[in-house]
Amino acid sequence: MQAVSIQTTQNIQLEYPLAGIGERLLAFFIDAVIISSVYALIAYILDLLNIGQSLAMGGLLGLIVYLYRLLSEVFINGQTVGKMALSIKVVKLDGSTPSFASYFLRWLMEPVDFFIVGLGVLFIILTKNGQRVGDLLAGTTVVKIKKITATNVQNKVLMDVVDEDYEPQIFEAANISDAEVQLIKDALRAFKHDAAKRPIELVERKIKEKYNIQSELPTVKFLYTLLRDHTYYVTR
Repeated sequence: MQAVSIQTTQNIQLEYPLAGIGERLLAFFIDAVIISSVYALIAYILDLLNIGQSLAMGGLLGLIVYLYRLLSEVFINGQTVGKMALSIKVVKLDGSTPSFASYFLRWLMEPVDFFIVGLGVLFIILTKNGQRVGDLLAGTTVVKIKKITATNVQNKVLMDVVDEDYEPQIFEAANISDAEVQLIKDALRAFKHDAAKRPIELVERKIKEKYNIQSELPTVKFLYTLLRDHTYYVTR
C-alpha cells in the first residue's frame, strides 16, 4: 500500500497510508448524492410553499449546496460525509493542521480537478503523494485513518509504554508538547484520585481548540487515547 511521509511540527516523522483512488472517488460520489438529494429536497419544499424557482433563488440554492464540501472539511476536521464513510481525511504534508486557506484552495480547484475529465484522477495516480491539483496548491493530501476503539491501558499510558503492535488513532497527537503531556497526566491523576472533573474538562477543551481535534470520545477516554498515541509517535 502506498504511504506518505509527514514531518510534524515536533520533528517526528510519520507514515500514513494514502487513500486509494477508488476510495476517494467513492467518497466523492457519496457526497454528490447527498448534495443532489439536498438540492432536490429544498427545491421540492419551495415548490410546495409556492415560493417558486426564480433565478435568484436558484442561484442562492446552488451556492449553498456548492459550499457543502468546503464547509464540511472546515468544520469536520478535513472530512465530508463521504470521507467519514470511507475513513479518509485531508491532512497537510508538513504535519500542521490544515487551515481554512488550505481547504479553500482545494475547494476552489474542484471544477478543474473534477470537471476536466480525468485530470484529478490522473494527478492522484501520477504524483508521489497522491495529490490532485487542489492538493498540490494547498500542500495537502488524503490519507486513511482508523476508527478509535476503547482499550483499557491507563497504567501503561501513564508510564509512557505502548504495545509493539499498537496503531495510533489521533493524528494530531504527534504535535502536543511535553508540557501539555504532563498537564494531561496531572489532570488524569487528579480525576483518578479525587474524582476532580473540571481539570480534565478544561484540558480537553484547550487541546481540542489548539490542535483542531474533532472527537466524540468521552473526556477520560479521549485524553488517554491522546497520550497513548503521543507516546507511540515519540518512541518510534
